[in-house]
Amino acid sequence: MSVFSKGDNKKKHLEKAEEFLFEGEKIESTYGLMVDFVTFTSHRVIFVDRSILSKSKKVVVSIPYSKIEEIAIEKTGTLSFSNNIEISTKKETHSLNFMKGTDVMEFYRDLSRRICE
Repeated sequence: MSVFSKGDNKKKHLEKAEEFLFEGEKIESTYGLMVDFVTFTSHRVIFVDRSILSKSKKVVVSIPYSKIEEIAIEKTGTLSFSNNIEISTKKETHSLNFMKGTDVMEFYRDLSRRICE
């Protein structure tokens, strides 16, 4: 598996993600979101989300895989899925809106594997 999915701004996302890593943590894959990106590391999922209305306001969310209680993907038709995935913890639910063309099922399966291990 490559570190980045189709359509990502690879260098920019890698630089942003590395800023949040702790010693010994490694980036394993990154996916582009409509506004920013989401990263799987060796220990957690990190996503940087900006308000669409304000490019200056960013929220960095870091969730250890063991704290994810549920993930959901909406099926929109017989063979298709939406570009949205929800990640739920005890505290709240986060909605990730992926870029068009992103393989959201790959993301869903990868995250499912990580939280079930």
